[in-house]
Amino acid sequence: MKAIDFIYKVIPNDWFRKLSRKYYKFVKKWMKKMNEEEFLHFLRTKLNIENGDIVFVHSAMSKMNVTFPPQKMLELLKESVGEEGTLLFPCWHYTGRAEDYLRKTDSVFDVLNSKTTLGFLNQLAKNEPGAKRSWHPTVSVCAIGKRAEELTSQHHTDIYPCGEKSPWFLMLQYPSKIIGLGEKVVSLSFVHCIEDVMKGQFPIATLSAEVLSGKVITPEGNSLQVPTHYPQKGIKQRDVVSFFSKNIPRFIGQQFRYHGVNYFRCDALKLYQKMEQLAKDGKTIYHF
Repeated sequence: MKAIDFIYKVIPNDWFRKLSRKYYKFVKKWMKKMNEEEFLHFLRTKLNIENGDIVFVHSAMSKMNVTFPPQKMLELLKESVGEEGTLLFPCWHYTGRAEDYLRKTDSVFDVLNSKTTLGFLNQLAKNEPGAKRSWHPTVSVCAIGKRAEELTSQHHTDIYPCGEKSPWFLMLQYPSKIIGLGEKVVSLSFVHCIEDVMKGQFPIATLSAEVLSGKVITPEGNSLQVPTHYPQKGIKQRDVVSFFSKNIPRFIGQQFRYHGVNYFRCDALKLYQKMEQLAKDGKTIYHF
C-alpha cells in the first residue's frame, strides 16, 4: 500500500482534504506542467485512448497540472477519440444521498438546465452542441460523439441505476475505456454496473429494496416520474483502491501518478468480466 493511501485510511477526512489541497498546491508550483501536445500524447500512450473508442471520463480539474484551460482539455479528449468515438461523463445534479434527494417534494431534474455538481469539465461537456444527457433522476450521464444518443436514451427505463440499459453497460458492446484525470479509482462509478446487472447474484445487497420516483423534465419540456432503486447507506464502506491492487491485473486497470498527479485507466469489458468473476467468488469492493 502506498503511503498516501495509508494516510487516507488512518486520518480524519477533513485533515486529509487539507493535506491534499497543500499537496496539489505544491504539485502546481514545482512539478512539470503538461502542454496540449504532451497531454494528447499522454492520452494515447499512457491512457491507451484510440480513435473510435468510447471513453468514460472521470476528472478533477482542480488537481490537474496543465498549461491550458478545461475547454481545451475537452477539445483534446474529442480529438483523441475522433469522429467515430464517443465521450461520456457522469452528470448528476445534486449533492448528498440519492434517497434524500428523491424524498424531497420539490426535487426536479431538468435534463437541459440542471447544472451538474460533478465539475467544470463535465458541465462543459453537457453544454456541447449535440451533447445528450440521460434522463435518470439520480445518476444521469452526458455523452458527446457518434454513439451519444444510443448510449444515453434508455437509461431512465431501468430501475437499476447502473443496470443493463445504463450507459455503463451499453458501452460494453464497443471498444470502451474508463479514465481518471486527476482522480483515483475511488471515483470509478463503473464498479456499480456489475452489482446492478448481477442483482440477486451479487454477494451483497447494495441497493434498496424500495423504489422511489424522481421528477424529470425532458428536453421537450414534458414532466416524467422516473422510478429507481437507490444505494443502501452501507455502500460507502468500500475500498476500491485495495480491491484493485489485490485483484485487478494491470493490463485491465491501473492507477498511477504522472508528474505528481493521479490518473487511472481501465478496459471496460475486461474489468466487467473480471469483477463479475470475482463477485461469483465472493470478492467485492465492500467490507460491510
